[in-house]
Amino acid sequence: MGLRYAFLCGVLISVFCLSLPVGAISKAQEAAIRDNCESIRDDLKNVQKSDARARVYLGGRFESILNEYVVPLNMRLVENNLSTTGLIESQNTIASGKLKFANEYVEYQQRLEELVAMDCKSNPGEFYDKLTSMRRKRKRVEQDVQELRTAIGEYAKRVTKLKGDLNVEAK
Repeated sequence: MGLRYAFLCGVLISVFCLSLPVGAISKAQEAAIRDNCESIRDDLKNVQKSDARARVYLGGRFESILNEYVVPLNMRLVENNLSTTGLIESQNTIASGKLKFANEYVEYQQRLEELVAMDCKSNPGEFYDKLTSMRRKRKRVEQDVQELRTAIGEYAKRVTKLKGDLNVEAK
């Protein structure tokens, strides 16, 4: 698999790096896609499986953080009449980010499924266009994950600050 994968990556990278208009790929790229169609599709299926596992894991983690930590803490702070303005704001950011991640992932997964089902031998130009579109969606999902991690980190900083403020008041 190593040599085939390295070759495939080289083919795909060369296809991605050229700035050709939609539907316009070189004859060499077209031939490379046709010649490696089955291995490209097999590799895309592997990506599909690993991305699905990652989505389940990440989605579960984000859900857990929100429902087991963020919401209960914020509710407890409200019940105790403590200032939660920044924490509620962070909670809303995390909740909307989680929803955005889920929606973007569904769109990405649909594009990937279309690509895997496609016969790249008969229309390598269309395959290339769909591959480019799918890669943009995948990048968007990666950005959503980073934004969620940032929002969760911001929430943790605010909790730490609140904890410090409460310790100062208690003294």
